[in-house]
Amino acid sequence: MADTVERTRTILVVEDNVLMRKLFVRCLEEGGFTVIEASDANSVLALMREMAPDLVVMDIVMPGLSGLDLIRQIRAEAALAATPVLAVTNLATPADKRRLAEAGFDGHVSKPIKPKEFQAAVAGFLAA
Repeated sequence: MADTVERTRTILVVEDNVLMRKLFVRCLEEGGFTVIEASDANSVLALMREMAPDLVVMDIVMPGLSGLDLIRQIRAEAALAATPVLAVTNLATPADKRRLAEAGFDGHVSKPIKPKEFQAAVAGFLAA
């Protein structure tokens, strides 16, 4: 019987707030994921092309290019369009959730996050 080794899932975290980004990264690394970090939207497309993450976890409110603008760019690029993207945001009303889905997000996690729940949400999303 051959040994099967499951590839570690890679997640790109896009968050401009240093403390929040560190929290996301720590939670994900403790959950067994490989994490790539971006502090703003400007480098995300290049990182996605180069690293081909399994999932992008993205803040919505960022200086310069917002998460809503960035998701539209991701979805417009054929090589990146199928990559699942989760919004991590304070925007949690039904209208906000609808707007995120319409913009192209595959799901969302509400801030403030709880580490174990965040890990479980990401793992569940990747398993789906």
